[in-house]
Amino acid sequence: MASVVPRKNEAGEITSYQVKWRLGGGRSAPWQSERFPPDDEGLDAAEIFKEAVDDAGQQWPAGWVKGKGYIDSTAASPDELRYRFDNFARQSLQNRTASKRYKDMRLRALENYVFPTFGNCDVRSTEHFSKTTIQAWLNKMKTTKVKRGRQIKNMASESVRGLHGLLSSVLQEAVVAEPPLRDRNPCALSRLPKDDERGASDAESTDEMEFMTPEEIAGLVDCFPRAEDRMFVRFLYATGLRWGEVTALAAKHVRSPQPGRYEVRVTRAWKRDTGPPEVWWLGPPKSRAGRRTVEITAGLWQELLDFGLGKLGKDDLLFPNRSGTRLPYSTFYGRWLAAVEQAKALGLLPEWKKPTVHDLRHSHVAALLSDGHSLTYVQRRLGHESIKTTSDQYGHLLETAHKAALNTLDRVLRIRSPHPGEVPEEPQWVYAVLTGGKTLGFWRELDAEEIAERMVRERGASVLVEKCSTDRWIETNGGQDGESDGLAEVRTDLPARAFIWIIGPAVYAVDGRDLRSDPRVAEPRGVWVWDFEEEFTREPACGTAEWSLSQRETVARAWGTDREAVLAAYETAKVEAIRLCDSHPDRSAQSREPVT
Repeated sequence: MASVVPRKNEAGEITSYQVKWRLGGGRSAPWQSERFPPDDEGLDAAEIFKEAVDDAGQQWPAGWVKGKGYIDSTAASPDELRYRFDNFARQSLQNRTASKRYKDMRLRALENYVFPTFGNCDVRSTEHFSKTTIQAWLNKMKTTKVKRGRQIKNMASESVRGLHGLLSSVLQEAVVAEPPLRDRNPCALSRLPKDDERGASDAESTDEMEFMTPEEIAGLVDCFPRAEDRMFVRFLYATGLRWGEVTALAAKHVRSPQPGRYEVRVTRAWKRDTGPPEVWWLGPPKSRAGRRTVEITAGLWQELLDFGLGKLGKDDLLFPNRSGTRLPYSTFYGRWLAAVEQAKALGLLPEWKKPTVHDLRHSHVAALLSDGHSLTYVQRRLGHESIKTTSDQYGHLLETAHKAALNTLDRVLRIRSPHPGEVPEEPQWVYAVLTGGKTLGFWRELDAEEIAERMVRERGASVLVEKCSTDRWIETNGGQDGESDGLAEVRTDLPARAFIWIIGPAVYAVDGRDLRSDPRVAEPRGVWVWDFEEEFTREPACGTAEWSLSQRETVARAWGTDREAVLAAYETAKVEAIRLCDSHPDRSAQSREPVT
């Protein structure tokens, strides 16, 4: 039941009347509140509103928007109720081709964090859903307190972005409806929080993924007292399977189709229907690509045989609990934490690392990339539907993987490579790479040829590699003795790379007319960029808007590592570009009338 509570200041004076209730009436449901003026009319309005909340089953009354009251006299009519955001969003979730668990989780997120602000808004209204209202909601979410681990902290930036994406997906359905209910999705104009905005204390990790070296994992495995746990962890690391996939494996899924070949067939995973009661069942993997065959080594096959694989029935689970049924994550996680703490105490794992069981999958990828395997191979082995998923998660490891592969070649050929920043003794030659008006110098011919080959293969660029003496390099690129002689710019290793999303340019005439002839410039394009190129950045998004005297136009563009952030930066840059059109010198000249 809702209640009316008088709010008082330190002097005991009533400053407002507040109606409080739990959403839906559940004991653990989030609190909701609405305030009214401190006079008699405010008290009467609060009592009427309280009754409306009770009549609505402890929900916000139809047509009521928090802080504004009844804004639409027709909102409660059956035909109009379908456009109320909470009803529209529920129907949107119901129509999606997703699991029941997915829908239940998204519905809880809407009920807890989105409906209290937008639940009674009209999905068609540009007043209710605008850049301003959505940004205000985002700012509120950033300061919302939630339980994270054992502590109460501000909602993580990743969670805020997830809620924003959920809200955006619902509003996008209103945009593409037939006939359209909205002209555009205002979520595209939002400024989303970055991971580093909340900061981090020394005691917490800022990384979403924790990578462990093979030596660290070997030490961690030794800290498990149970033989079955040691086998389980080794298997997880060796295959890179997800928890729901590996615990669903039966003996029949691990096989040797021909002599010398051993594989794991992933055809199912554990699924959960939220209760009560909670029900677990075996269904298909996470995606179509999740149905895959993962090859394993002869050594791991032998370990599985020694573990008792041959004694299991074909339908027996490979890694069950003690009763032979599904192994719950919570049951194993306690043993995992104990092993991690012991590994740290023995110096086998750095104190600052806080790995989870899923980090075995990430570490599996790091091992593959460090040995030179391609992203495509990793994508198929992990069961990712799109290589973009693989690239977004693990693309930053490619530079390290490439360096490790080159070091492997040097080790096999017994070549000593200089350390980073170390110039080879008595350098005689510099290998110059000429591309796109830039000249890059390398001490090693291998590095120069590698970058030239990549740019030709990936860009179709015209690249020339020249061998020149250090004297010639100094004459051409420095001309001075000492630190500025140009040799300091010669690279001892390959340049860094980043996967960047680029969008634009949007081009506007002096009078603000859109001059774009190719609509594809409005779509983000993902490319690998070297650190010597203009678009190289480690930032989620960068945007520019500037006018050109020579071309008599204003140009807006955006680029960065985060696709959604780049889209938002592009919208901001376009708005700024149109604003700049008013200050373009040519516009002032056009506006002058001739003097007679």
